[in-house]
Amino acid sequence: MKQSMPLITAIQQHIEQQPLSLHVPGHKNGHVFSHALQGDFQSVLPYDVTELIGLDDLHDPTGPIALAQQKAAHFYQMSETHFLVGGSTAGNIAMVYGLFERGDTVLLQRNSHKSLFHACEIAGVTPILVTPEYDEHLGQGVGITAAIVRQALEQFPQIKGVILTYPNYFGVSMDIQEVIEEAKRRGLVVLVDEAHGVHFVISQQFPPSACELGADVVVQSAHKMLPALTMSSFLHISKHLPMEAAHRIKEALTMFQSSSPSYLLMASLDGAREFVERLTEGDIAEILAGIEAIKRELSTIQQIKVIESNNQSYHYDPLKVTIRSRTALSGYQLQDVMMECGMYVELATERDVLLVFGLAPLRLDTGVLDKLREKLSTYSVVNEKDSISLSSWASDVRFTEMKLGRVHKLQQTTIPLTEASGRMSLESIIPYPPGIPVLLRGEVIQQGTVDYIQQLADAGARFQGKKRVDEVLVVDSEEIE
Repeated sequence: MKQSMPLITAIQQHIEQQPLSLHVPGHKNGHVFSHALQGDFQSVLPYDVTELIGLDDLHDPTGPIALAQQKAAHFYQMSETHFLVGGSTAGNIAMVYGLFERGDTVLLQRNSHKSLFHACEIAGVTPILVTPEYDEHLGQGVGITAAIVRQALEQFPQIKGVILTYPNYFGVSMDIQEVIEEAKRRGLVVLVDEAHGVHFVISQQFPPSACELGADVVVQSAHKMLPALTMSSFLHISKHLPMEAAHRIKEALTMFQSSSPSYLLMASLDGAREFVERLTEGDIAEILAGIEAIKRELSTIQQIKVIESNNQSYHYDPLKVTIRSRTALSGYQLQDVMMECGMYVELATERDVLLVFGLAPLRLDTGVLDKLREKLSTYSVVNEKDSISLSSWASDVRFTEMKLGRVHKLQQTTIPLTEASGRMSLESIIPYPPGIPVLLRGEVIQQGTVDYIQQLADAGARFQGKKRVDEVLVVDSEEIE
């Protein structure tokens, strides 16, 4: 019988030999370490090894890493799987860099993660940004359609590939099967950032995975929804992708991943895959029943509302639950109240908070709920706030062609955000989480974007790498070429 966790088994066999460490890393199997952490980390540190004989090499795997990746590929029904130790960010950059030439044009969702915009910039690829369909009730961009792909190709026939985000951060998406099929009919390569859908293949109680729907390359953040360590991710390559293209992705991975990959992260990927392989439909049913029970309990608190949609054409991840404030509290303020009650949520927006559940049964302590109910009871319920239209900040047109490389050579100046409409931005403004830019470097600033950024700031949003959002770096000229 083959080993179910080949990499973990290989590391454990190495540890059993009680080896003398005359190699990196410097903690020497945990014997040299900070006193503040040594007690807690002692049992884990021996797994933090390096490319020793018998433990394989991520960048040229022939042993247990290769076997572990093969098992993951089989589970996800793909030709190849590559372990990522730099998160989905490394995978997104590698797949774009590996599959496109400098000067190529791709279709990219405007609500993509910042790593995909960075990938296009690094690879010298021109993205045609497409504004996704927007759901007013959910307050979210939910994806693009096959008709939008056809429209894009009519306007930009030079497009070589389509890069999709599926699902969105809140676990919601339109069905992408027709989009993939349309793109493939047109001879386009299809890449999918499925960071939040690594668990979709486990059961039909989850949406279908892009791996099952015919995507050429799929990147998944295993650490987001599986029991894997932070940054642990997968890059899957379809059997339909030509071998030379797959080889270019692998070469790109050697460029964008560390030459000293963490065996802790890789072992956690091996273990996470084995964990979900053992889950039964009964296990999934029990998990989902527990989440439904929690949603019912939360719904008894008048000051909040569990946000659900009756649009049957969407896919919904049942492990994610969105809560909306029914009071004058913003989502960010509601997040603070929940944190005071011991409930640490995934993220907040100007109106909502997102709860992310895992692949194990969970019951919410009644004391925690009672404390939340008591805290919120001091706030009056108000009329539901007007939803914010995505078009008010992302784009007033369906498609926007971005020239990312040219902005580095332009003269720059800092001006008040309120005076920036019509100017070209030389910086990105990114609320984090979720890491989706509301303004991109090289983008012409619209008044709706200005209003939206100010609204986010007033509601309490945190902007990554930017302490002040009342100013913005722009081209030092009124002229936009």
